[in-house]
Amino acid sequence: MSHHDLFERILRMTQKAAIGDVQWTVPASMINGLIRTNGNNLAIYQGRSPAAVDIYLARSCYGGRRRSDVVERYFTHFFRRDEAIPRLVRLPDGQLTPTGQLYTEQEKKTSPVYNGSRKIKNGLYVRLDGPGESQILWLFADSTERGGGWSSSQTGMIESLLPHLRQFWRVREVLADARALGSSLAELLDNGRCGVIQLDRRARIVAANDRARNVLQEGEGLSDPGGFLTARAPEDTDELQRLLARALPPLGVQGSAGSMTVGRSGTRTRLAVHVTPVTERESDVRAHRVAALVLVVDPESRPRIDVGLVAKSLNLTPAEGRVATMVGAGRTVRDIAAMTGRTEDTVRWHLKKIFRKQGISRQVDLVRRVLSLEGFPALHSPQRSRRQPDGFAGDIRGSVPESRGE
Repeated sequence: MSHHDLFERILRMTQKAAIGDVQWTVPASMINGLIRTNGNNLAIYQGRSPAAVDIYLARSCYGGRRRSDVVERYFTHFFRRDEAIPRLVRLPDGQLTPTGQLYTEQEKKTSPVYNGSRKIKNGLYVRLDGPGESQILWLFADSTERGGGWSSSQTGMIESLLPHLRQFWRVREVLADARALGSSLAELLDNGRCGVIQLDRRARIVAANDRARNVLQEGEGLSDPGGFLTARAPEDTDELQRLLARALPPLGVQGSAGSMTVGRSGTRTRLAVHVTPVTERESDVRAHRVAALVLVVDPESRPRIDVGLVAKSLNLTPAEGRVATMVGAGRTVRDIAAMTGRTEDTVRWHLKKIFRKQGISRQVDLVRRVLSLEGFPALHSPQRSRRQPDGFAGDIRGSVPESRGE
C-alpha cells in the first residue's frame, strides 16, 4: 500500500474513532506503520503540573495492539515523579521535541522515568492545544529508522497528522459531552444534548434532530434555505462551504473533518460547528445516503445545575455550593475567582473545605458528583429568583473526563 493510500486510510479510521465506531488503537497501529515507529502514546488532559492534571484519555499502542499495562505502569509508578511533565505541558503548540531535550544532564543520569525505558530515551513528543483548556500530548517512541533517529520524512508525516488528531478530539469531546460516542446515525438524531445535522454527498440536509432544527428555524447563526446549510455572515458562509467541500470531496477521495464558529446577532455567543465525513455503517443501512455529520453546539443552551441543589445534596454552604457548581461547569480556579470577585486563594480554600466534607482529593471526583445531579429539579425558595447569579450556574459538561475512554 502506498503512503498516500495508507494516509487516507488513517484519516478514515481516525474519523471513525472520533465518533466511536472503532477504537483509537486501529488508526494508532496504522500510524506506527506510516511513521516507522514501534509505538505511540496518546494522552489528553487538563492541568499544568502532575499534582493538578486530570487525564481525559490515555492510550498506548505497540506492535499493533493496545497496551493498557504500559499506561497503568506509567501512571502508577512514574507519572508524579516525571521531571519532564512541567516542561511538556508548556511546549509550544505543535512543536516536535526529542525526549532528551526535556531532561537535564543530571536527570538523564538519575531519573527513574528517563532511565526506565529505552523507548522513552528515543522518544519524540508533540503537544497540541485542545478545545477549552484541554491539551493533547502525543509520544512517538522507538523509531525503526536505521540508527534509531528521526528523519525529516518521519517528522513531516507526523506534522501532517496533527490537524487531524486535534479534530479527532474536538469531535470526540462533543459526542462524549452528549453521551453519544458509538451511537448509530439514527440514535444520534434522538440525542437532545447537541445539534445533529446529516448531509448527503451533495451537502443537502437529509435529517436533523430537534436541537439542530431549533437553531435552523431561529436563523440567527445557521439556516437552511433550499435544504442547504448557510451561515448568517457571508464570511462564515464561505468558511462553512470550504469545510463542507473538504468533508464531501469527489468520489474516490477521502474527506477530512474540520471545525469553525459561526457568529450570531448582537453580543450572543458564537455557535461551534464541527463537520466530519461518515463512512457507511452496516447498522445504518437505511441511512446509506448520509455522507457527513454536522454537530452544532450552542453554549447558551447547554444544561445547567441549580446551585441550591448542589449545596443541599452535598451538604455544602451556599458559597461552597457556588464554587462546586462552577467546578462542575469546567471552570478553573482563576475563572471562578474572576467571575465571583474573590481571590484565587479564597477559591482554593473553599475547594479544600469541599474536598474534606466529601472525602475526596481531586477535582474530577467533585465534577462527577456535581454532574450526577443533572436532570434533578432545581430548588427554589419563595424569596429567591429562579435565575442564578451570573457565573454561579455555568455550562455543565455531559461526561466526566475519566469516563471518556473507549
